[in-house]
Amino acid sequence: MGTQAEARLCSTRPSAPPISPGAVRGRADYLPKNWQLYSAGVSMAAGGVTQVVHHPLFTLKTFIQTPNFSWKDFLGRTVSSPVGFLYRGVVSRSLGVMPERMLKMQGWFVTTKFLTDLRGEQSLGIWILGGLAAGVGTAVVASPTELLMVRAQVHGHRVRDVWKTTGYMNITKGMYRGFAPALVRDLTFNALFFVGREAGVRRYETQHGHRCPDHKRFQIGFVAGSISCTAATPMDAVKTRIQAAVQCGPNSQRGAIFFAKSLLREGGILRLWQGLGARLMIFPSTLSLFYILQEKMEGILLQGLSDQGKQA
Repeated sequence: MGTQAEARLCSTRPSAPPISPGAVRGRADYLPKNWQLYSAGVSMAAGGVTQVVHHPLFTLKTFIQTPNFSWKDFLGRTVSSPVGFLYRGVVSRSLGVMPERMLKMQGWFVTTKFLTDLRGEQSLGIWILGGLAAGVGTAVVASPTELLMVRAQVHGHRVRDVWKTTGYMNITKGMYRGFAPALVRDLTFNALFFVGREAGVRRYETQHGHRCPDHKRFQIGFVAGSISCTAATPMDAVKTRIQAAVQCGPNSQRGAIFFAKSLLREGGILRLWQGLGARLMIFPSTLSLFYILQEKMEGILLQGLSDQGKQA
C-alpha cells in the first residue's frame, strides 16, 4: 500500500509541455554559471514583498498569542494609529524574511536535486528531507528576526532596546531566545508543506497532462499551508510567549517547557492552538503568493538571461 501510494504521488511529470521554471533552466548552455545567485535574489525579493503585504496579520497573530489578549485593546490601538501600530517591526522582519526565504528555497532545491541525482528518481522521502532542510534554513534566520518583530509589536521596542534586554547571541539566550520551538515549528511546517504542495501539483499534472495553472497552484498551496499551520501552531504559540516575555533576562531558565505548561494551565490542550485562526489567514496565502511570485519572477529573469546568452 505504501509503495503504491508513493509511486502514485511521485509519478513522472508529463514531458510536454515543459514546466516552468524547468523549461528555462533546461537551457543551461545559455545561462551564466552563477544563475543560482539570480534565483536566490528572486526568492529574497518575493519574500520581502509578501511580508510587507501580510505584516498587519502578523501583528494580530502575535497579540492573540500573548497573555491577557483583548480585542478592545487591540482595535483601540489600531484605530489610534493604524499604520504605526500594525506595521511595528516591519522593517527588521522584512529584511529578515528575505534571506530566510532564500535559505528555505535553496535548502529545498539543493537537497532534492542532490538526492534525486544520487538516487536517479524522486520519492516521498526525498521531498520530506528537502522540506526538513528548508525548515532548518528558515529557523536559523527566523528566530532572531521574529524576536525583533515580536518585541516591537508587543512592547514597541527598537533594535537597541532588544539588545539591552537580551545581550547575548547564542542558541539558548539573547537574540536566539525561542530557537528550539521555532526549529521544531519550521521543521514540521516545511516538511508537511513541501510534500503536500509537490504531491498536489504532480498529481494534477499527471492527471491532466499539462502544467498546473497558477490558480490551481495557489489552491494546492493554500490547502497544504493550512494543514502545515495547524500542525505547527503549538510550537509557534510557545515561541511567541518566550520571545514576548521581557521579564525573562538573559540568564533566565524559563524555556519552552515552562511556557507550554503555562499555556496548558490557562486553557487546556486547545490553548496550544492559540492564534491558529490568524495563522490560517496568514501563512497559506502568504506562501502560496510567495511561490507564485518566485516562480514567475524567476522564470522571467532566467528567460532573459538565457536570451542574452543566445545573443552572445
